[in-house]
Amino acid sequence: MRNVLLVVLCNGFVALSSLSALGQVPGKYAGEWSQVPGGTQSFGVSTSYSPDSSHIFIGLAEDRRTWTAGLEYTHLLSYSDKLRWDYEGSIIPVYAESDPTAIGMTTTVAGSTYVMAQTPQRVTFVNRSPVGVATASSGPSSPIYPLYGRETTYGAALAPLGVRMSAFPSKRLRPSFAVDLGFVVSSQDIPVNLSDQFNYMFSFGPGVELYTNQTSSVRLEYIYRHISNAHEGVVNPGVDQGVVRLTVSHHR
Repeated sequence: MRNVLLVVLCNGFVALSSLSALGQVPGKYAGEWSQVPGGTQSFGVSTSYSPDSSHIFIGLAEDRRTWTAGLEYTHLLSYSDKLRWDYEGSIIPVYAESDPTAIGMTTTVAGSTYVMAQTPQRVTFVNRSPVGVATASSGPSSPIYPLYGRETTYGAALAPLGVRMSAFPSKRLRPSFAVDLGFVVSSQDIPVNLSDQFNYMFSFGPGVELYTNQTSSVRLEYIYRHISNAHEGVVNPGVDQGVVRLTVSHHR
């Protein structure tokens, strides 16, 4: 299944990115401009960040932080006065995920704090409740709490299949909604050991794009993103995140 998806995604990316430029249509933007407002294709630099993860829809892994940086390409599919549809594809050479790790336990007994260290182990859930009780020879019992650290895993992602719908395409400020499909390859299993170094990825969500001039724009989005190995690993907790994504694009 994985090899088939890779072939389909990569072939789709090559085919769609090689579309010939569409013809000019009537339209105006920032004065007289006879081409499609925003041009027929764009090249952008994009970055995204998510400070957390939780069970939004299907992912279970908690407290993940993710940062990405990459390149985006879009190509006009259809255009009307009210709606514009574009193909969208992204190459993301930087995909960094910070995962919580269990590093030991701690307790305070008779005014003294004790730390019991362990080999760091990435966990699916972060437990803030006591995991045991320490009893002194005299005095009350004290709760034992888990201690957590963090571990960052680096990888890269490709999202060659995507589509973007933009409203009011002749305006400087344009609401949009995007759907993207791809995969992530990482240096070790994510989000935990025994999952997989290869994870499928999809995202969708709204945004707003501001054209600073005829050929340049800045787009800010808040998207839902999910990654998981589709049960091809021993475990498959999956990661659900709300992600802020910023893209600066050149249009032509």
